[in-house]
Amino acid sequence: MPIAIFMGIYLRYLRPGKVLECSAIGFVLVMASIFAGRSVGESATLAPIFTLGAMTLALLIILYGFLASALPVWLLLAPRDYLSTFVKLGVVLMLGVGILFVRPELQLPAFTRFVDGTGPIFAGKIFPFCFITIACGAISGFHALISSGTTPKMIAKETHAWPVGYGSMLLESFVAIMAMIAACVLQPGVYFAVNSPAGIVGATPAAAVATISSWGFPVTVADMTTLAHDVGEQTLFYRTGGAPSLALGMAHIFARSGGGQAVIGFWYHFAIMFEALFILTIIDAGTRVGRFMLQDLLGHVYEPLGRTSWMPGVYATSALVVGGWGYFLVQGVRDPLGGINSLWPLFGIANQLLAGIALCVATTILLKMHRAKYMWITCVPLVWLVIVTFTAAWQKILSPIPSIGFLAQADKLAAGPQTATTAALIFNARLDAAICGLLLVLVATILADSVRVWTGILRGTRDAQICEAPFVLSQLRAEEL
Repeated sequence: MPIAIFMGIYLRYLRPGKVLECSAIGFVLVMASIFAGRSVGESATLAPIFTLGAMTLALLIILYGFLASALPVWLLLAPRDYLSTFVKLGVVLMLGVGILFVRPELQLPAFTRFVDGTGPIFAGKIFPFCFITIACGAISGFHALISSGTTPKMIAKETHAWPVGYGSMLLESFVAIMAMIAACVLQPGVYFAVNSPAGIVGATPAAAVATISSWGFPVTVADMTTLAHDVGEQTLFYRTGGAPSLALGMAHIFARSGGGQAVIGFWYHFAIMFEALFILTIIDAGTRVGRFMLQDLLGHVYEPLGRTSWMPGVYATSALVVGGWGYFLVQGVRDPLGGINSLWPLFGIANQLLAGIALCVATTILLKMHRAKYMWITCVPLVWLVIVTFTAAWQKILSPIPSIGFLAQADKLAAGPQTATTAALIFNARLDAAICGLLLVLVATILADSVRVWTGILRGTRDAQICEAPFVLSQLRAEEL
């Protein structure tokens, strides 16, 4: 982040337009910080400064989201995202080459006993939950928001949307496939020990390995202790969320590509950093787009709030947006189950419902431009998304199985002994159900209104005019286009 701010100031004031020069400096600084990071981590003086608890990290992420949304885009968001691209593309390329070179054997079977929906990490049947878990690699409402909110403000001309937008989604799919390979190269027992929460497999390592081994996936405490030592961690039990297991798989592939077990710790933490860059990109760009939309909405109530140049409105709306997602982040940190059981399905449902909204908008544009000729291109995936996501959301709210339904989980907890932790879990489960229901109502309303508009256009009773912004000649120099 300090490097990104330096790059923003460098391009804005010190050497305007010298993108290649600034990129070279930023790349060298990033590589230097990566290799120097291990020395910092091994330093008795510096390591404690950067060794932070989960709650502290959550609060710092919330602060970063606020700054990335409120500060000028050239100062932090654009250079940080641009800088992280070097690391992202480099790791993706290395991982792809490593997989081809190592040709790792997949340890996880194609189907496990948990195909019936009783798994320790995610409960529920393959349909519909597989299709709200595997999100951005196939279709993503978040990416649709970003492509309509921030991307147009940072490309030089319209045709740049092709490689930036479509090319990025192809790369995202590529990453998704490699991530699945990286996770599947782990021994199944190790995978479940890393990803299963303590509330499911047991509160001690001995209890966890006994439970997992009883499922037919043998693993021992000694195996996990050795693995944790190799990657420089104190423990790898209960590391829910997917990032540690993905990092372990990536480190395994990289270590076999060169350096052996001696460098597996470096590759593990490098992979963790690589994943953190994706998370930060979601946070900063998503918060900024959320702030734009909130300002646009509140501008109808109080006109100055709609102006992106009015800083009190910028700060207030940024704080509201980060407060919204920050609450769930903090609750996830406090959740004894790791937060992943409630947060990830909610994220997947929201992401796919946003994709449904994007397809509604795209269908409307296609209808206005070409009538019914091309509307099937967006309507077919829209129908699938609506069926899958509404089914998943309905089950998450009303399923009688506590491991699936939010309300059933709350009722089960309410029937048992009451503690402060139990009360918090009950509240979280009911809040998740309420938010999931609200999302369904909002998307159903948009879908119904879209169908009304489409029917009017096809019948000729509704205006099919497209309202585009007038053409503005670019002020960029020819070499910048």
